[in-house]
Amino acid sequence: MRFPAVPLPLWVARAALGARRRVVELVDAAVPGEIVLFLDIASGLQKTKIAGALVSSGLADALGKNSRDPVELARELGLDPDVTIRIIGAASASRLTRVDRRGRARLTKVGAPLRRDHPQSIASWVVYCADPDTAAAFGHLDAQLRDGAQPSGYQRVFGKSLWDYFSDRSDMGAAFAEAMRQLTEFDLAGIVRAYPWPRRGVICDIAGGVGHMLAALLDHRPQARGILLDSAEVIERADKFLRARGLADRIEYRTGDLFGQLDARADVYTMKWILHDWSDDACRDILQRVRATMPSGSTLVTIDLHHESGRPNALTAMLDATMLALCEGGRERSPEQVHALMRDAGLIPGRVRHFGPTMLVEATAP
Repeated sequence: MRFPAVPLPLWVARAALGARRRVVELVDAAVPGEIVLFLDIASGLQKTKIAGALVSSGLADALGKNSRDPVELARELGLDPDVTIRIIGAASASRLTRVDRRGRARLTKVGAPLRRDHPQSIASWVVYCADPDTAAAFGHLDAQLRDGAQPSGYQRVFGKSLWDYFSDRSDMGAAFAEAMRQLTEFDLAGIVRAYPWPRRGVICDIAGGVGHMLAALLDHRPQARGILLDSAEVIERADKFLRARGLADRIEYRTGDLFGQLDARADVYTMKWILHDWSDDACRDILQRVRATMPSGSTLVTIDLHHESGRPNALTAMLDATMLALCEGGRERSPEQVHALMRDAGLIPGRVRHFGPTMLVEATAP
């Protein structure tokens, strides 16, 4: 969900998600429950696979913004014409495409972000979700219900963590990295404005990938400087990206490991979508290592989704279940839970700011 690029209270996001649910429930009231269950829940896997096929086959990109004949598309892309017609028909039933009376198909508003050139594309995330290995990781939720969250679905299926799996499947690792970049764009403009980032200080992004968020922060604060801390492999890719953005001379690169050496002196440190990947014990370890490199008086800002088990919503509850299946002890947390982890690491918890369901939790090094 993309929100306006202004600070947005949590209650507004909750109200919007709640209103959407109530509208859906109002429509569902006219349909027998078993039909809704069949169409929306039991068919969920098929819908994900169909969306993934539109991306991976090239159909979504070939459709673009136009209406196209499915047989022509099939010939153009080297696909089977009959199967192409059937997949597009199923995509139409899923509201991803619309087929006119002449049989020509076009992407709907819902399906348009399946295009890789769409400004709000989530094509890579859909490809990752539709991959058979991802479905296999979710196939062990029943075992986790009986035995507990750990080991994750990836450990149960492949005998390795999500991150080690990506090391062996570089194609999926690249798709996942691109998906994280795409999803980061959803709330990046709001994050930039939701926190008083220093005008002239140094901002260190820990495990910041190729630097999309750090670049946005430095664009917002032209007098500030940055430190990007990540693995050597990621830093190499980041240099190319940040040079293209004209920011390389304002950013210092540091190699490090969340569970190893972290060495960077800054005014503000930030970690986006890091804590939710890990168990409480692992988060304490990470935060203690961050605390060890922070000068007294410096600030840490963790960025995750605000999730309270007693007040679930369609966005955070589903992502919490995703973290359960994919990561070792991963979960979405409430501000109070993050504050407790910060205290355990020797940090002084501070203010919590929101941009919709995204929370920016502050802590200070004593």
